[in-house]
Amino acid sequence: MRVVAEGGERTVADGRAVDLREMSYSPETVRTAIRNESTVLAVDCPTPSRWWEQLGTPDDDTEALSRIVAAARSRGHRPPVERALAAAERELQKLTVEEVDTTSTRRRLAEAGTEVERLREAVASARGRLQSRQEMDADTTDAEAALGDATRQLSEAETERVAAEQAHEAAQRRAREARKTRERRLELQDRVANRRQEARRALVEAVDDAFAAAVDAVPGDTTLSTDPLDVEDDEVTAALAAVRIADLRAPVVDATGRFDSAAAAADALDAAVIRL
Repeated sequence: MRVVAEGGERTVADGRAVDLREMSYSPETVRTAIRNESTVLAVDCPTPSRWWEQLGTPDDDTEALSRIVAAARSRGHRPPVERALAAAERELQKLTVEEVDTTSTRRRLAEAGTEVERLREAVASARGRLQSRQEMDADTTDAEAALGDATRQLSEAETERVAAEQAHEAAQRRAREARKTRERRLELQDRVANRRQEARRALVEAVDDAFAAAVDAVPGDTTLSTDPLDVEDDEVTAALAAVRIADLRAPVVDATGRFDSAAAAADALDAAVIRL
């Protein structure tokens, strides 16, 4: 590992363990440099493994159990339950729940029904006026026209009511389907959560012994419980132990103050270390 500043003009430090405490670099600056994304500093080192983000800084706010799980994955552990987890996650991602509101179709149907009833009364009234005019042997031209107009409006209203019924029935079907999909989504969410928990437990159990040995090699004390799944006592110690059993490739950014020197940290963590 080689740490370079000033646009590559000045080598700040090199070796498996470097101490940058006398410089004003923040942990994030160094992490950015390790990722080869910094314009301020450069760290010539292997490309970080995908687990480095969760493990490379022992005193950040990553959950202790998540560190141990990441360490186990970095060692190639893949519990069988992950296949079921992946299948459930894929099915869950494919599920889309339609938002269906039947209020508007119900209102349309009610209004159409009311209009049909009103027009039926209008037709009956117009027919009555026409019959009365005929019985009086009076001119029926206007009465016939009024009856024809009312009948036409009634026909149109009945057509609209049929359309409203069909629209409301379709909305109700979609609402039932959406309700079933929501229920299926809840089932899958529970399944995914349970499979994830099972996978985490399997991964933690896979490195249980290695973790206990790693705790003995780093400063501090902590206890890993598998029932319930938990890390008791010191989470920084747990983070250091997780680093020791992980395959990170890139250096660890250590600002824990747990070690007397960068070399001591590298030995304890069995990894390249940049001490801040």
